[in-house]
Amino acid sequence: MADRVTADQICAGLTHLGVATGDTLMVHSSLSSFGYVEGAAKAVVEAMLSALGPQGTLIAPTFSNYLQGPEEVWDRENTPSLMGAISETVRTWPGAIRSNHAVHPLSAIGPNAELICRTPHETGFGPDSPFKTLANINAWILLMGVTYQNCTLFHLFEAEANVPYRFLEDRKGTVIIDGVVDEGGSAREYTRMEGAINDFLKLGRQLEARGMVRIGKIGEGEQRLFRAGDAYHVGMQKMSQDPLYLLTAESRPRWE
Repeated sequence: MADRVTADQICAGLTHLGVATGDTLMVHSSLSSFGYVEGAAKAVVEAMLSALGPQGTLIAPTFSNYLQGPEEVWDRENTPSLMGAISETVRTWPGAIRSNHAVHPLSAIGPNAELICRTPHETGFGPDSPFKTLANINAWILLMGVTYQNCTLFHLFEAEANVPYRFLEDRKGTVIIDGVVDEGGSAREYTRMEGAINDFLKLGRQLEARGMVRIGKIGEGEQRLFRAGDAYHVGMQKMSQDPLYLLTAESRPRWE
């Protein structure tokens, strides 16, 4: 198949984009965006790990269900990711570590996996979350065939800006960690109020206009690579000027 994409091609494309040995890389991904990948999601994860080398760390969102009561169960070791084939492959990779947040857990492979996933935190994307750690260590964020709308890091800026359209909520359910069942488990999160619709594309355009985003193509898929620290700096600057910055124009009036 002439238009197939291989792991070697993906690794070379990421290296050309700027991913280097020893980096920490958070990826939001779409397997189908490449076209046909020889070896499917496993090949993509192998390519990213090869580009990062043994001293690098790969992180993926492995978000699951939204806890609504004790009848809903989240099992850290067994509940699958709902974020696509690449995400699920990272979750099940030998040696991968998954965080304890039952709604917005991350999975990571590599030396920084403990730092990202095991540092105690209550919220999935608040100031105490792994996403703040990613900003603090200036990790790479890779949008692999998806848009800025998929970038969970941007929710951190809403939480830190204490936007009026989100509120802290304890989502209840049955949580299982290392086989230990907690029927009164919970996950604290900044829930978005009805009618609030995010527009993350405008922040992405800002980052691109400032030359902070590296853009490339692998197979049929477009790749965007930027530093979490850069996005945090620009995002919080924008939020300090306008707390509704990350809302669509149509959904702003209710909170103005």
